[in-house]
Amino acid sequence: MGRDRYQDGRVVLVGKHVKKWRGHFYIYQKQADGSEIRRHRNIFLGLKSEMDKGQAKSKLRETIARETKNVAPAPTAVSLRWFYENRFLPQKEEQWKVTSRPKTKRFIQNYVLKRLGETLLPDLDKFTLQTYLNELAPKFSKSVLQKVRVYLNSILDEAVELEMLAKNPAARLSVPQSAKRTAKQHLTPDQIPVILFHLSDRDRLIVRMFLVLGLRPGEMFALRWNDKDGNSLMIDTSISEGVEVETKTQGSNAAVWLPASIETELEWWRSASPDSRPEAFIFPSSTGTAIGTSNFLYRVLKEAGKKAGIAAVNHQMLRRTCSTYMAKLTDVKDVQAHLRHTSAKTTLEHYIQSVPESVRVAVESLDQMLKRTPRSEKPIN
Repeated sequence: MGRDRYQDGRVVLVGKHVKKWRGHFYIYQKQADGSEIRRHRNIFLGLKSEMDKGQAKSKLRETIARETKNVAPAPTAVSLRWFYENRFLPQKEEQWKVTSRPKTKRFIQNYVLKRLGETLLPDLDKFTLQTYLNELAPKFSKSVLQKVRVYLNSILDEAVELEMLAKNPAARLSVPQSAKRTAKQHLTPDQIPVILFHLSDRDRLIVRMFLVLGLRPGEMFALRWNDKDGNSLMIDTSISEGVEVETKTQGSNAAVWLPASIETELEWWRSASPDSRPEAFIFPSSTGTAIGTSNFLYRVLKEAGKKAGIAAVNHQMLRRTCSTYMAKLTDVKDVQAHLRHTSAKTTLEHYIQSVPESVRVAVESLDQMLKRTPRSEKPIN
């Protein structure tokens, strides 16, 4: 590698029908005689529909730093965005779980940088940051405000560590008591058959599995036919941003019991599926890849919710519905084992290879409770 050079690179918008961001930069390769050859690189950064130009530039800078091993020199006036992209992220991103990186970066972009990103580090005082949290309080839940405080504190703490700030103005921020309270809703027994009525055969089966098995969306769409073993499904991978990754926690790797009716429907779906090879996804997209969790949420689940008059339906509501009604049929230990919660780590360690009989009975009962269909109505095929 030749001498250090800092470059921002260049981002351009390409494509006639589907607009894409492409990044251009150079790498310098040292030859045996001591001379250097400059080679041009251009890479795909993302779709215009999924990121703005600022996000594309940020991704390009990350790529340049990784490819050239160069660190950008700090300008005399450092903004919060510059520090985050050029100092904080290159150090911290690799420490985050692969499954959480995209969500974490989106959260920081939307709730921290969008409002404060262009502010110079010395201008970020406690008053400015606390006032910002207070402004967020009426609109967002306590959990969102807590995350904003945590990320601000972490980013600015690193600025102090690198001697770019004298002290951390976010160290003693408090979460306003006026934070928006959000009700944790679940579907009622009357709402469930209405939702199912507005779904196709495949999507109805998916939603029933969400309701009864309590799977996370990434786990559902990572399922392959070789994960099915008789009356159980082995959960060992998840889909995140279109990539197959590890499950949320080690305790999430476990067998989930299949009620008889769902097992029968899955076998029917296998016979109707265009690809039933062991390694194929159980619920593939039209191209054979994993279904995107967001695509299913907005194109299928929320559309069915609108038709059923349930605007707030989402994946979390389905999982919460599962836990709410299962708790009426069995004890908390069985619910935790079925949902593979980390708070029941000791219990889960004993159920990784097998499903307890009490959980099997409870899941069968839950399936019977939730699979009612609307009277005098036929479901969509």
